[in-house]
Amino acid sequence: MSIGFNVIALDENYEIISLLRYTNLQWNRKYFEPGIFSLEIPLEQYDSRYKYIFTKDRPEMGEITQVNYIDQGEYRAIYLSGYFLENELNRRVVYRKGDTNIKNPPSWVNQSGNAEDVAFAFFNAFKDVCLSDSNQFPLGIDAGENQSRGKTANHERCGELLGNKIYHILQASKMSYRVAYDFESSRKVFYVWSGCDRTQEQLENNPVIFSTRYGNIKKPNVLMDSTNYKNMCIVDHESEESVYSRAVMSGETVIEADQASFVYLKSALNRNDYAEDAFLSALDTEGISELSDRVKTVNVEFDAMEGSYEYRIDFDLGDVCSIEIPEVDISADAVLIGCYEVIKKGTWSLTLEFGTPILKRR
Repeated sequence: MSIGFNVIALDENYEIISLLRYTNLQWNRKYFEPGIFSLEIPLEQYDSRYKYIFTKDRPEMGEITQVNYIDQGEYRAIYLSGYFLENELNRRVVYRKGDTNIKNPPSWVNQSGNAEDVAFAFFNAFKDVCLSDSNQFPLGIDAGENQSRGKTANHERCGELLGNKIYHILQASKMSYRVAYDFESSRKVFYVWSGCDRTQEQLENNPVIFSTRYGNIKKPNVLMDSTNYKNMCIVDHESEESVYSRAVMSGETVIEADQASFVYLKSALNRNDYAEDAFLSALDTEGISELSDRVKTVNVEFDAMEGSYEYRIDFDLGDVCSIEIPEVDISADAVLIGCYEVIKKGTWSLTLEFGTPILKRR
């Protein structure tokens, strides 16, 4: 594994200014949220025109949002940090339907279909805002190819930030999105992507198994938490005309009576926006969404050992890998949701974070 990669700085027009001679690099890639980066460079290399950073060795492009100058006496340094381009979607909001001075709002309240179709529908509807003919605010990101992948999804206009909303739409299908910069066409492009299945049971890709038994991980950190776990939601809606109460279950196939755990949600939906059946379905969707953050979690984090698998060749962000930690009786498959690289003083380290595993044994 190479201990470093080249990073270049660009100005606001994406023109190359300099190759950065960094002394400390942190490149934190994330799957279900925007990633972040940080670089330390000598003061004499800093140029106030720096706006973006780019490397051909990683798929992300970073926008510099923070510049920190530190004088340590004999050594003066600049720290450049910020987010990858995926965070630009969070400059827009999925505004609710209602009275508005926005000239180009979508007519629909919710979108249903394959997750990728729903994600593109929200992206195209909310990426550009127009208040009048003279007040247009385009995000400046083009839509890439829609391949209509993923599970069936049904999502409302709910006031979330656009990027967070699209992550939410795609997460149930183990998919994510990227905003890539194409130098040849000078375009920023939004597209949906998915990692590979590298579990032991599949035959299409080379399997990847991280295990203390095989000695290819170190410093494992395993968190098992059921503190906020709920598997049923009571959704109430009351208006002058009617009162609705809906009991919504999580995706579990069987819930024993003594295992039922409820959470309450008062719906803010506008009854007048829906036909009867569509309104009841929308209430159910609200309940399922409320339960999505109230699950039993088993988060696994560890440092990858060099030599067993090569990062971005044998495995990469978004891949579903197998995890074996016999010390706590964990045998699971999980999505790689975080890859955290540190390059400092000629050494390279990689910490991997996995999302809630699908347990095969616990």
